[in-house]
Amino acid sequence: MIRDSIRELTMQAALAAQQEGTLPQVDLPSFDVERPQYVTHGDFAANLAMKLAGEIKRTSGEKANPRQLGEAIAAQARKLAGEDLAFNLVETVEVAGAGFINYRLSPAWLLQQADRVLEEGDDFGVVDVGLGERVNLEFVSANPTGQVHVGNGRGAFIGDTLGNVMQAAGYNVTKEYYFNDFGQQIFNLGRSIEYFLRQAIGAPAIEKIENGYYDDYYARLAEQFVPDAQRYLALPQDERDAELGSAAAKIIMLGIHQTMERLGINFDVWFSQHSLDTSGALQESIELLRKKGYLYEQDGATWMRTTDFGDDKDRVIIKSTGEPTYIAPDVAYIKNKFERGFDKLIWVLGPDHHGYVSRLKAAAGMLDYDPDHAIVLLYGNVTVQGKRIGKRLGNAIPLDDLVDEIGKDVTRYFFLMRSNEQLLDFDMELAREQSEKNPGLYVQYAHARIASIFRKASERLHLEEHDYTGADMRPLADDPAPQRDVELALMREMLSLEEVIERISLTLEPHHLTKYATDLATAFHSFYHECRVLQAEDEATRLARLKLSRAAQIALARALHLMGLAAPERMVRETDGETEEAGAEA
Repeated sequence: MIRDSIRELTMQAALAAQQEGTLPQVDLPSFDVERPQYVTHGDFAANLAMKLAGEIKRTSGEKANPRQLGEAIAAQARKLAGEDLAFNLVETVEVAGAGFINYRLSPAWLLQQADRVLEEGDDFGVVDVGLGERVNLEFVSANPTGQVHVGNGRGAFIGDTLGNVMQAAGYNVTKEYYFNDFGQQIFNLGRSIEYFLRQAIGAPAIEKIENGYYDDYYARLAEQFVPDAQRYLALPQDERDAELGSAAAKIIMLGIHQTMERLGINFDVWFSQHSLDTSGALQESIELLRKKGYLYEQDGATWMRTTDFGDDKDRVIIKSTGEPTYIAPDVAYIKNKFERGFDKLIWVLGPDHHGYVSRLKAAAGMLDYDPDHAIVLLYGNVTVQGKRIGKRLGNAIPLDDLVDEIGKDVTRYFFLMRSNEQLLDFDMELAREQSEKNPGLYVQYAHARIASIFRKASERLHLEEHDYTGADMRPLADDPAPQRDVELALMREMLSLEEVIERISLTLEPHHLTKYATDLATAFHSFYHECRVLQAEDEATRLARLKLSRAAQIALARALHLMGLAAPERMVRETDGETEEAGAEA
């Protein structure tokens, strides 16, 4: 990454300054290299001088001036940038503020990076932060008792995009869906289906049960059981609940599979909770905790000592009735995952799962795994036009209905625009907008506009990709402002993808990708309006701008694909009530 080159240059400059005696002989502390908030301050800023002043004070008790230290480092950095080809990416080095060392990249070097973007293609932005670490990423995991809706569906887009980005960051990611197909809720589902089934065939009615499922979706689902109604109703009640519930759950799970496929989300593993019980894994994990001394009896129930691992209270794992609680299969499932060879487990869970964080970490610790390798990401509530949405509120909007109305890509983009735990207010009016005002289409329009440029280059000028991919970029470095400014800004935005991928993989916050994509699209639109591409002043400039456009298209497509969105070659947009194809001018 470029940032790593800047860090290395700063380190080498500081060591050179120590050799010359302009810096004290102390161990160099760790320091940060970041992009300044304002581009006028340069492309990167290092805070080594301030860190070094603190280290000098700590080790010798002497007070050092960070700005003077920064000047000593900057002087050596300028020498290295002029003498060492490894650091020829830097044009200027300045000291600002309290001692920040600000670096500005060479325009010629920046523009030349278009070659790297074209060369890397679909691998552009790949970094090796993960070093092959095996990660199990579980998300959605909605129970097979109903459709995935707008509320719990938010985790689908966070999890899928996070998995894509982590794979690009060098992690070995397995995307997993865990479904609870056993237990009381399945029996409740079966009793609810019976309620509607009796209505459908005119059989005597039964009472509704607490925690049952009674909206129109289940009435329609029950109709599928009409041909075998008499067989089901002839069974003893417990068997009837179990069979109807299990059969209904299979149909619901099929629908969930179809919804995920429609959204472009593919899971590597679909894991059944029932398999933990039938395989004996559930009981085995309970006995393992007992053997390790983490279980005790109290009030007729069996408790886990989760407080030993930071939980606010111990948890019941076996009720006084002898039934395991919901945490028992969680323990077995964690054991199963780690035994499959995963180094790290990540759960993407809804806002009603705050209590799970400490419990899952405690379970991992009890099983002799690092609790810090059990990570829970919580996402915030979803509102639509300011109205809270949820199954328990009785107003859940099926995710399929949302996709029917605004499309897969807009749905995915809107769900990714906010940080994980932030409230997401879904603006339906904006999502329906068929223009560049729609954030979900804005980036795609930029990609389609570039494709339009290439079509016109072929049709009007008979220029194909091989004619401009080898173009010399130096003519753009000599362009006057503001053309050169927007060309360089576009290249800068492209090259930040590596940092964005690294940041997401470490913070587990995929919303940074939507900002990158939007900023890159904005940079391209500015370039498009400021710089004539096909009508450039001369052939060399035309070819260089086409090459820059191709690099931007690769970066846009990369961001779109990481988010699970299409990178369209053609799009029609609405402008002042009329429709036109994106990229009408070039």
